[in-house]
Amino acid sequence: LTGHDEHLLTFYNGRTAMTESESQANYVTITRMIVDKEETDDGGFDIHWRPEFEIVDTATVTPDPEIAALVKTYTDKLDAELKVGIGTTATALDSRRAVVRGEEAAIGNLIADAMREAVDADIAITNGGGIRADREYEPDTELTRGDILAELPFGNKTVKIELTGADIRAALENGFSQVENGAGRFPQVSGLTVEVSVGSPAGERVRSVTIGGEPLDDAKTYTLATNDYMAGGGDGYTAFGNGTVLINPIDATLMASQVIDFIAARGTVEPKVEGRITIL
Repeated sequence: LTGHDEHLLTFYNGRTAMTESESQANYVTITRMIVDKEETDDGGFDIHWRPEFEIVDTATVTPDPEIAALVKTYTDKLDAELKVGIGTTATALDSRRAVVRGEEAAIGNLIADAMREAVDADIAITNGGGIRADREYEPDTELTRGDILAELPFGNKTVKIELTGADIRAALENGFSQVENGAGRFPQVSGLTVEVSVGSPAGERVRSVTIGGEPLDDAKTYTLATNDYMAGGGDGYTAFGNGTVLINPIDATLMASQVIDFIAARGTVEPKVEGRITIL
């Protein structure tokens, strides 16, 4: 019975049963185990089992009044803290899964810019899989604290690392290595531009990288803002482990807080897709 679900499925091959229940409690997958115990002639037992699956669409379920009332007491408290406007986006934002995991996204640029500014780094790289609300925002939408926390729900912090251009190149190769699978390692970036050939073999996809308008120098040292999950090698970003940590997770600040502060300081933001990532 899986957690961190992304798919709705049931599976049984006569030996193993598995379920996933999609996400956001849209569905509940009930698994009943039917077990038959038969006595054998020698006084032992044979045990046979099989699963019975039932998928419940929660949109069709009438909430239990007592539980619904209890839930409301918590949602009311949360709304008072989270439904607080922090600023407006003048441009459209799109955090749908296929976008943040497959192309440069305006909301990815916004988040990466906030991280880079917060720790005064040369560049920022964050994984598209960490952007999770899976929604669209029309131009002139007022953004709230709750919006940003929904987009960045994992409590990640922004760390700062000093590392070589060669390690940055290796990290970007990893980031683009599974684009065709919609993998969460896809990088959203700030302070750099990159051209990528997704038709090339994994590990040979990065065609060019520039930082500060200059070609990436493999021997040069740069400072990087990234999240603590990636800094620890998450999503395959093991190259970050070669760097020198300047701001560690203990001393770091929540990414979500930095994005909230970034928007609030400006009042209006207008992130857009601007050619940071070019897919060839």
